[in-house]
Amino acid sequence: MQKSARRALLLSAVVLGGTGLLLHAVSEILTPFIVGLVLAYLINPIVTRLENLGLPRPLAATIPVAGAVSFIALMMILGLPMLADQLTSFAKRLPVYLMTLEHFVLPERLGRTLGGLFDLRITTDALLRQLGLLGAKGAEWTVQALQQTLSGAVWLLNVLLVVVMTPLVAFYLLMDWPSIMKTTVSQLPTRWRAGVRQAAAEIDDKLAAYLRGTLAVCLSMAVFYATGLSLVGPVAGMLTGQAVAGMELAWAIGLLAGVLSFLPLIGATVGFLAMLAVALVQYQLQLWEPYALIVGLFILGQMIEGYVMTPTLVGNRVGLHPLWVIFALLAGGALAGIIGMLAALPTAVIISVLLPRFLKLWRESVE
Repeated sequence: MQKSARRALLLSAVVLGGTGLLLHAVSEILTPFIVGLVLAYLINPIVTRLENLGLPRPLAATIPVAGAVSFIALMMILGLPMLADQLTSFAKRLPVYLMTLEHFVLPERLGRTLGGLFDLRITTDALLRQLGLLGAKGAEWTVQALQQTLSGAVWLLNVLLVVVMTPLVAFYLLMDWPSIMKTTVSQLPTRWRAGVRQAAAEIDDKLAAYLRGTLAVCLSMAVFYATGLSLVGPVAGMLTGQAVAGMELAWAIGLLAGVLSFLPLIGATVGFLAMLAVALVQYQLQLWEPYALIVGLFILGQMIEGYVMTPTLVGNRVGLHPLWVIFALLAGGALAGIIGMLAALPTAVIISVLLPRFLKLWRESVE
């Protein structure tokens, strides 16, 4: 590799490293800019299509941004009070549920099943007593955290910052998107531009397929699971011929399971365990129908997601190996928690495009 090329690569590494340090230093104010960038990237094809139909770029950018903001605001206005009510009601009833499990249901069931083998009463009582105390304390912490969160001035300020700034960031990015792309490429050395355009086109193809497809899959599965779980009680009542209460936290768990669909294996496991845990606490092992319905709903959901939704909406353009996906998720979680897991797969998509090119440059430099 020529000396000038090595110098250019070194300078690029320094600039990227400095940019990373700067972003880390101002990370607390980046949320509206990151969300606005993602929103602009997702709806830029719509803006381009409207512009091609003859609309001015400002109007073409305003329409989808306003539509997206209105949809999100409507979902929050309708959904947040319901979710908060479900969480608060369940947290208040949780100590009673756990006390019943501790003193009556599980000792009787375990004693009936395993009593002939050895006496589990003392061990079971000790374990379930701690479970009950932990559940009661957890319910208390949940209610307190919810109240503090909803009444905290800092939380309100952050929400207002995101709500107000995100549409503005998305709008201005969409307004200048073509010029931003053109200016960015024009700043590169001439001999790099063709390769960068090719890599950017491949990244855009894979990343767009992943982001837009995954978002559609998550929303679809969230509605599916939330609706299905809300019907567990009525359907179980029809099967048993007696009144069965609707499942606690049905919409909250359904939305959680749907949102976590972007995490292969991990999201499905967390969602399924949450369903079974709430069913165990609420239905107290008195009926088998709710558990069978939950298992059937989960299996059906996984089949729909794996064989219908993901192939249709995401397709095979992303092309990440399952081991690479798992490693990316674990690495993102270890580095930055939930935010890291959210960014893990898009980052993995970008790396899967750039890494072969860097390896090619490395081989050319040493051969």
